[in-house]
This record gives sequence, structure tokens and C-alpha cells, in this order.
Amino acid sequence: MYDNHTTERQQGIEPAQMQDNGDSDVIDVRAFLLVLWRRKWIIFNVALITIVMSAIVVFQLTPRYTAKAMLAIETRQNRVVDLEAVMSGLGTDQAAIKTEIDVLQSRRLVGKLVDDVNLVNDPEFNAELREGRGFLQAINPFTYLPDEWSAAIFGRRKAEQSPEEAAQATRARVVDQLLSQMTVANPPRSYTLEVAVESADPKKAAKIANGLANLYLTDQLEVKFEATERANEWLNERVFELREKVRLAEQEAQQFREENQLIQTQSAGLVNDQQLAQLNTQLVTARTDLARIEARERQIEQNIVDGTVEESGLLEVVQSPLIQRLKEQESEVRRRRAELATRYGPKHPRMMNVEAELADVRTKISLEIDKIVAGIRGEAEVAAIRVTTLEQNLEALKQESFKNSRAQVRMRELDREAEANRLLLQTFLTRFKETSSSDGMQQADARIISKADVPVYASFPKKRIIMVVAAVIGLGAGVALAFLMESLDNGYRSPEHLKQDLNLRPLGMIPLVGKAVLQSGGPEKYIISKPSSSFAEAHRSIHASLMFSGAGGATPKVLAVTSSIPGEGKSTATLCLAHILGRTGLKILVVEADMRRPVLRKRLGLEKGSFVSLNDVLSREPIPAGLSIYADDVSGIHVLWTDKEENPQKRFAAPEFQSFLSEARKQYDLVLIDTPPIMAVSDA
Repeated sequence: MYDNHTTERQQGIEPAQMQDNGDSDVIDVRAFLLVLWRRKWIIFNVALITIVMSAIVVFQLTPRYTAKAMLAIETRQNRVVDLEAVMSGLGTDQAAIKTEIDVLQSRRLVGKLVDDVNLVNDPEFNAELREGRGFLQAINPFTYLPDEWSAAIFGRRKAEQSPEEAAQATRARVVDQLLSQMTVANPPRSYTLEVAVESADPKKAAKIANGLANLYLTDQLEVKFEATERANEWLNERVFELREKVRLAEQEAQQFREENQLIQTQSAGLVNDQQLAQLNTQLVTARTDLARIEARERQIEQNIVDGTVEESGLLEVVQSPLIQRLKEQESEVRRRRAELATRYGPKHPRMMNVEAELADVRTKISLEIDKIVAGIRGEAEVAAIRVTTLEQNLEALKQESFKNSRAQVRMRELDREAEANRLLLQTFLTRFKETSSSDGMQQADARIISKADVPVYASFPKKRIIMVVAAVIGLGAGVALAFLMESLDNGYRSPEHLKQDLNLRPLGMIPLVGKAVLQSGGPEKYIISKPSSSFAEAHRSIHASLMFSGAGGATPKVLAVTSSIPGEGKSTATLCLAHILGRTGLKILVVEADMRRPVLRKRLGLEKGSFVSLNDVLSREPIPAGLSIYADDVSGIHVLWTDKEENPQKRFAAPEFQSFLSEARKQYDLVLIDTPPIMAVSDA
């Protein structure tokens, strides 16, 4: 049974019981809908308040327009000449694209844009120039604080600044404001950069977006021109330094060559080396000739010892014309001697003359052979002297070559240094000419593919979307609040819920009565005037349940009605149940056992001392004469009211109370005891 003064307790199912108690969790849609229906006004009011507040804020906001310009990063570089640029083109990886986004959002570039468009004098970007307060500023309480209080609370103190510092600070704030109103994004899988600028003026938004895109391209060219100019200056200085180094290195090499007499020929070799090679060749030839001549000399000496010089067939002897003529004469003399020998004897004068002529020829041949042998011996001596001389000259050249070799080590070092300086100078000269020739051919690494047009529709606020979202949020918040209130409501809305939580069989449910019923005399008056209402029928159902609640199906004789805390309607429920049962002809006694906060005397309009009270019955003194139990004229029930007691527990524990209950069971069909709240006091 429920208190009829508690308006939130109506028949239904609590959200905690919206799931089946079976093995599987099944959402009870009907229970959800019942909760929403019960709390429909909460949901409606929350949604309405959210929509109204959102509409107030949205329509107070200044419309803002977004203009977008698109840039494309060049992945292919067009070169007029095949020269390597001082600054190479942009990369196409994510890091390079992110770097360009950072460049577009850099304070340096945005600061140039602020100066070009003169945004310092624009109230939209310079808050110091704005007049009046907006709606949001008007409702912000911190804007009404004095500067001293704001400085003390937020720690923002304005330091003394010179005019230049103040202007720089103002420009910095304008740059911050512009950065907050612009975005640079890179669409996925593309090399494009999207520059979006938001402003209250659509023309201004387009102008700023296009200005930033143009400044970005101009900045790229300026960076390249500056890099080229710096490269040219640096290369020019390096070329001058390298020229001086080459000159000094060549002078040092030439001076060292002259000091060490390192004379080179056209064949890129030193004269000493060539002389050494020639002398070595001559020495080999001379030694060969010496060996050959010595061999001939030894052969001749051996022939002389053997006496066979003439018959040895010596080449010089054989080839000598004089010896050949003498040989011919000898042959002629021999032929004549042979002829004369046939006719004359050895002693013949003619024979003797021939013999003398033959001896003379032989003597001449021997003399000529001796001369040839002497010549060969002299040639051998000359060859030996030549070999000795060549060996001495070769040794001297070797010593000089060793000296030159040691000097050449330093010479080669000087030559290498000079050559390295020459190559470096040539490289820098070539690079200097390339950078000088490409000075006017620089191209930006990006291009504008779409200029920002003047936007027609405002990008903020999107009123329709915001209102729809506000409605959805309001409905969601209302539903959440409804379920929150439902979860905080710890009352019972169904017998099943009561049985599940308390493991008790409920007797029934009493419907809620309206406020008009409460104002017309209370539920106990209503149940008497409307005995056929659903409210009265609910109490009959409770009585029907009571008839079978006793042991063995017996009807209970004494029933205690209580509640958890005061004000839940136990006294009202007791009176209503008593009235409806009294109308059926049952003899009913209502006993008010709440001696701490009794209410029945005032609700029934009884005068104190006009009717018997529970205090009189439980006292050991006799009941005053002329007093009787109060009986209702319509329903016929008896009511035993009570008055306040300091120690109610003593009264209920006394034998008089037990005797009273025993006597009441005999005289009445049902005794209803209105007990104190269980959780408030221990009397019950």
C-alpha cells in the first residue's frame, strides 16, 4: 500500500526491473515506454529549454563566412636550362607537406599579411577598436570586474610599455586573432593545400585568403632569390680566395722545382731520369761489346799459343783486303813454285827466288795478322775503359736520381695541392656561372589552382544544424534526466517488484488520487463518498487478499499498518481500509498506536476528552464515566485515538496492552493498528 500524498508513485515498473529475470537479459520495451510516458513533461521541458537557450545563443551570434583558396605543390619542376638549382624543389612526403602548412601558418608570413591588409586597424581583428558589448560579453560576469580585480584574480597585469612596444603587442594580438580564424589543411592523397579564412565580412574573408596564397608564392620566390644571391656572394668570395691559393701553390711548386733543378721534358719525365735510362742502355751495350771482344781476344790468344792464327778463320783476318791480296799472291807464288819444281831442283836460282818471294808474302801476312790482333786487343782495352766510364757515370746519375726522387716527393705534394686548388677553382667558377645565369629563372614550388571566391552563405553558425542538434541533445538530456529520476525513485510500482525485493506477497495496489481529492477532505472522505470508485475497489481487493493470508486460510483478526518513514500515508491507508470494510458490515476497530506523532484526532475533528483514547485504555486508572469509543456515522467503524506519550514502549510492553488486544479480538471482526514508522522509531 502506498501514500496517497506522494504524487510520483503511480502504477508501473521501475527501470531497475526492466529486464527479465531469466537467464538471458531481454529489454522490456513496454517498460521503457511507460517510463518515458510518466516523465513526458520533464523530457518536454528539458528539450524546450535547451532549444530556446540554443536559439537565443545562435541568433545572437554574428554570422561568419569562410573563403577558401587552394594551392597545388608542384611535383614536376620546369627547367629552362639543365642546371642544378641552388634550392631544390619541395619534397612530396608528408613531412614536406606538413612543413609547408607550418610555413603558411607561420607568424612571419601571417604578420606580412596583417601589414598588407592593414588588419591592425580592423575592429574585427583588433579588439581594442570594438565598441559596445556583444550578448555573450554582456552575460559574462568577469567583463564587469575592475582591472585591478581581474589582475588579482587572473594574474594579468599590464606592464608599462613604450609606444613601439604597445604597437608590437597589438600587432601580435591581431596575428593571434587571424591565426585563430584561419586553417590550412592538406586533403588526403593529394598535393594540394587548402587555405580557409573565416570573417564576418565575406569580401574580407576572400581578400585575406587570396592575399595569404599570393604572399606564400611571393615568399617562396624571395627565399629562392635570397638563397641564390647569398650563394653568388659566397661563391665569388671563394673563387677569389681559390685564385690566390692556386697562384701561390703554383709559385711555390715552380720555385721548388728551380731550386732542386727538377727539369721536365715534354714526355712528362725528368731529364735526369731520361739520362739515367739512356746511360743504363749504353752500359748494357758496352758490356755486351766488351764481352764479345774479350771472347775474340781469348780465342786469338789461344790460336797464337797453338800457332793456328792464320788458319783460325778469324773474321777480321778473313775480311781484311790486304790479307786477301797477300793470300792471292801467296797462291800465285805457290803455283809458280809448283811449276818450277817440276823442272828445277831446290837449289836452282829460280826455285830459290820463288821460295824467297813466298817467304816474303808469308811474312807480310804474319805482320798484317799481328796488326789485326793488336787492334783487337786495343779494341778490348777501349771497350773495358768505356764500360768503366759508363759505370762511373751511371753511379753518379744514380746518386743524383736518389736526390731528385727525394725532392720529387715534395714536388708531387706541391703539384697535387696546386692541382686540387685548380680543380676546386674550376668547380667554383662553373658553379658561379650557373647560379649567375639562373638568377632570373627561379620558380615557385607551388601555384594557385583556385582563388577564394566571395562566399554567399555563412559558414557559422549553421542554425538548422545547431537547432537540430540542440533538439536532439535536449531530448537526450530529458530522457537521461527522466531515467535518472526514475532510478532515484525508490518506491514500488508493481507487486512483482515488491515481491522480488522483499520476498513478500503483496496484498494489492492503491491508485493515486488527484490534488482535488486531497483539497476536498482527503482520501478517507473520498472513499466514503465514492464507494464504487477504483480507489475503493483497490481497498476491497486488499481485504480479499487479507481473507486468505492467515494460517490455514483463516482471516487475520489484528492487522498492523506501518511505513518506513513518516509521511508515507499509513494513517490514511488505515482509515480508508477501515471505512471500506465498515461499509460491508464488518465490525472494525482502528487503533492509533503512534504515540509520538498522533494525527487521527485532528483528522477526525475530535475534541480532546470527548472520546476514549488508547492512553485511557492502557492506563491502570478506570475510564472516566460518560466517555465512549468514537464511531463513524457513515461506515460505523470505531476509532481509538491516542495522545503523546514520553515512553510508548513501556505502554506496549505492559500486560494491559496484551489484554486490550485479546479483548478486541473477541469484540471486533478486524483490528487495524496504525503503528509508528519502522525506520524512525522502535515502537512498531
